[in-house]
Amino acid sequence: MKFNLNLSDINYIKLVFQDRQEKEHCLKASIKWLGEREIYACTKYEDELFIRTPQEIKLSFVSNNGLYTTNTTLKHTERNDSHIFFTLKTPEETEYRQSREYFRVKLEEAVIIYYQNGDSLTRLTCKTHDISANGVQVQFYEDVYIPGIVDMTILFEKRTIKTQAKLVRIDKEEKINKAAFPYLNISESDLDFISQVCIKKQLEDKRNSLN
Repeated sequence: MKFNLNLSDINYIKLVFQDRQEKEHCLKASIKWLGEREIYACTKYEDELFIRTPQEIKLSFVSNNGLYTTNTTLKHTERNDSHIFFTLKTPEETEYRQSREYFRVKLEEAVIIYYQNGDSLTRLTCKTHDISANGVQVQFYEDVYIPGIVDMTILFEKRTIKTQAKLVRIDKEEKINKAAFPYLNISESDLDFISQVCIKKQLEDKRNSLN
């Protein structure tokens, strides 16, 4: 598909690139300027990051009507305090991937589910089976009643996310219950964090499959 996105169409971009030690990174950035030949983007990043330029990178455009991906050249970077500015070559074409940026990855993180069961508050401790920016599937051994709406806490290593979630189904495989929940009333910041976790895990899985 020929590149025909306008600045007003794009919510943000994601860059997958390597540092000077060839370690892969993924950063979310906002576009400051979009021209026929170059894209100028910016992101906030507190830690030191030594980026090799120029280099070929994977670039994603996240818009209201879907996700578009392509490869392009990261031409130049510069840092100003806690911000990194990227100069990219405007791609000639993009590929439409999906209506939403929701892909699942296998991941085990601690989860606590709270819900009202009669007059008492039930606390169910479990683990994620897989997760995306759309919802999570948790696994547990107990045969317990779970209502339609619950309060959920997901305990990532670097962040604790609290959200409401809606039970859509419970599947039983041997002795393990797997319950699927889409998020309810979750913040955009928490969705961005989960999306970054999923992208990082996907990249790790791809690297491991090549070894």
